[in-house]
Amino acid sequence: MAERFVRHLVFAAVIFAVIAALVYSELELVRPVTEYVNYVVTTDISLQPLLERIDLAERLPQWQTWLKGWTETTAGW
Repeated sequence: MAERFVRHLVFAAVIFAVIAALVYSELELVRPVTEYVNYVVTTDISLQPLLERIDLAERLPQWQTWLKGWTETTAGW
């Protein structure tokens, strides 16, 4: 069990290292992907239309404020 955990941990670390190396390499192939990920992560999203469609807007109003606050916090990364 522990051996499998360590193997998965090493595999995840290798994938993270490869992604980090690609991002910091500034290759032409990687630049559009990083710009798109940056756009997706920093875009302000609204769940209100979705909540209204499934009749959860009245039951879960705090989701919108929590999500908006979270996206504003992480926008500077």
